[in-house]
Amino acid sequence: MTIYHAQMSDQIHPAHREESGPQRNEGRKEVCGTGEMADLTRAFDWSATPVGPIAEWPESLLVTVNTLLASRHPMFLWWGDELIQFYNDAYRPSIREDKHPLALGQRGKQCWPEIWPIIGPQIDAVMALGEASWHENQLVPIHRHGKLEDVYWTYGYSPVRDSSGVICGALVVCTETTATVLANRQLQHERERLAELFQQAPAFFAVLQGPEFVFEMINPPYQELLGPRSLLGKALREAVPEVEAQGFLALLDNVYRTGEPFVGRSTPVQLARSASHPLELRYLDFVYQPRRDADGTISGIIVLGVDVTESKRAEQLLLRSEKLNAVGRLASSIAHEINNPLEAVTNLIFLAQHVAVSPEAKNYLAAAEVELRRVSAIANQTLRFHRQSTKPIPITSEELVDATLPLYRGRLVNAQVSVERRNRARRPVTCFDGEIRQVLSNLISNAIDEMHVKGGRLLIRTREGTEWKTNRKGIVFTVADTGSGMSSYTKSRIFEPFFTTKESKGIGLGLWISHEIVDRHRGVLKVKSRQSANSSGTVFSLFLPCDDKGIS
Repeated sequence: MTIYHAQMSDQIHPAHREESGPQRNEGRKEVCGTGEMADLTRAFDWSATPVGPIAEWPESLLVTVNTLLASRHPMFLWWGDELIQFYNDAYRPSIREDKHPLALGQRGKQCWPEIWPIIGPQIDAVMALGEASWHENQLVPIHRHGKLEDVYWTYGYSPVRDSSGVICGALVVCTETTATVLANRQLQHERERLAELFQQAPAFFAVLQGPEFVFEMINPPYQELLGPRSLLGKALREAVPEVEAQGFLALLDNVYRTGEPFVGRSTPVQLARSASHPLELRYLDFVYQPRRDADGTISGIIVLGVDVTESKRAEQLLLRSEKLNAVGRLASSIAHEINNPLEAVTNLIFLAQHVAVSPEAKNYLAAAEVELRRVSAIANQTLRFHRQSTKPIPITSEELVDATLPLYRGRLVNAQVSVERRNRARRPVTCFDGEIRQVLSNLISNAIDEMHVKGGRLLIRTREGTEWKTNRKGIVFTVADTGSGMSSYTKSRIFEPFFTTKESKGIGLGLWISHEIVDRHRGVLKVKSRQSANSSGTVFSLFLPCDDKGIS
């Protein structure tokens, strides 16, 4: 049978125009509704198809077609043994011009050869057995845009029966879900990529779900931090019981309740690698970030951080080394001061031994001489140990800073301190380089301490200059910070021995020793500081003469 399509508009049969008017003949069979597909269906020459003209359609076909055309949901109908096709305006965008409007009135297998191996058996099941079916996000490729295109559908096939129950057709209610499927696939890919990045990240990461903080996700560094214990699916209180008494659950509760993140820096925590292991002290930089759902509700906590135990221990070792060095220098100073009186007393005992008459007195003097020799030996040993073993050497300011600054790279990062360097000095300075590095190290360390809470900028600059009081040429080092600054009282005592603003973290000898070193180099160490709401900070300036004349 030859199938063709009638032209629309002025070629529509007059009877069809009358049917759309306000007055209709009772009992006439007509295709109702408005829209492109209603018009095309009315205009189509159905007498050239197995379904015959509209006037001869069975009631079940007419009712189904009118229902289909009136629906705004995409719908498609196959009718009769030849599976003649009907569809509505909502379905029309899915097939586009590749099949529209030829699909109207066409046989199903003729219209859809590319997908018939997929849908043919499903239609047969409906037409022969009355078995309805449902498919979600099913890949059914169709010819579209001039090529075979992957298209995804969610659709259902239902039998259409006449008044006697005989199956006459298959009704398709469908939605194209291609955009949704591709979007979900992309989202899944992005999630997998994000999960992969988290797995590869050097920082530890965990997602805690709900108010009980159940482990939903962790990465290898987090597992390594907590040792070979089972975490996923367990509440934090159960999986890591040792942290509750240390206050970490209270911190998490506050973040979950208020939505305010918590940031910890070099925070000590006692962790057991396993149930049989003792607690081990670790230091962590971390953040507890609330995890919010689409509606803004807090559903859990994201944990992100870095184990800084090794850098903290290195820092403590450096601090301990500085303290030991300071104590050693103090001992050296004391030994130097008592050495001359010791020699005088030793000489006096020697003279007394020659004039003493009483054997008892001679014994006392001999014992005193032994003890004095022991004290003198200790003093001389202390002086020899701390006396410079090398001569002053010429070295550039850039070399001195380059040798000192890298020691504080970890602390600078952890304190969120940026470094700005400017080197204008080209002439070398002759000095004991180890001692000058110690001075720069102390100034840099103090500057970082001043900015460890809020971060800031560390400015290190060098230039050639003149000490105007003596007219000596030399190098000026400037070490400045954007910290909170010093009070006038602190500034007046900053170079005093044992004066400290760090409480238990310092012994108050660093700047005093630095000042002593600079004095021995015939240099000048000065400080300026400012405390202001808009601008605060401290600037240390160090002047060193270029020659080594007079260095002790």
